[in-house]
Amino acid sequence: MRKLYIAVAAAVVAALAVAGIAVAANTYEVDIASGSPNAKGSPSKPVPVSLNFGYEVGDTENLRPSIINQYFIASEGIKYFPKARPTCTFSQASESPKYNSACNKAVLGNGTIDNQAGAPTDRTQKLPCAVKLTLLNISNGPGVTKKRGAMAIRIDTDPPACPIPVHGALAAPIFDVKIEGIPTSELRFRVPDDLTHPGGIDNSVVDTVSHVLKKTGKVKIGGKTRTVGFASAVGRKGRTRLVRVTFVSEDGQRETATTTYPK
Repeated sequence: MRKLYIAVAAAVVAALAVAGIAVAANTYEVDIASGSPNAKGSPSKPVPVSLNFGYEVGDTENLRPSIINQYFIASEGIKYFPKARPTCTFSQASESPKYNSACNKAVLGNGTIDNQAGAPTDRTQKLPCAVKLTLLNISNGPGVTKKRGAMAIRIDTDPPACPIPVHGALAAPIFDVKIEGIPTSELRFRVPDDLTHPGGIDNSVVDTVSHVLKKTGKVKIGGKTRTVGFASAVGRKGRTRLVRVTFVSEDGQRETATTTYPK
């Protein structure tokens, strides 16, 4: 009987341990979303806009968040027109320690990323790693098609802002989707291992802010030449726009966070 009690007690302890581990999970919030002007637009007459966008990633147990290595980002009725703006190549955008000067006219915006770094075996470690973003219009790269184009997300940081220097870019191909039945562009990208695990440490994104500037150019729509922005409003279902971000962790867990603007 005593052996039975010991076995039961061990099982309870093990169950509690597993439950404790299961409680810790990433949290997600799209905390910044705005555009200017706040125009509805239409597919035949897109309205050039600027965009401000940001999200936060946390942990329910106040640990360093688990690493996210795939993102899907879209704003209802916002279409991207990469052919309206100058481009550079992905290799030019990826040069170190700075992107090639051929990309100067391809700059679309900027931003920041706050990360927490630490040993893979200890998620209580939260070494700060602040990164500057540059958004670039690129003509090629992993997963990029000439028809849809892509954005390069250029990442730059050095000590003391981050424990190690990081300089490079990742390609974010543009995909055509619909949100609330409205044509929308979605950026989809995977973060490579040299950015999620630089120098053998784990690097978790905790806060991101991006600004897409109102950069205009001309494209043909329905046989007519129109002035559009790289980002343009082409419609929305109601008075507000839905912003949607899907996060995919390294172990394949998928979560989606949304918000609307204007508030």
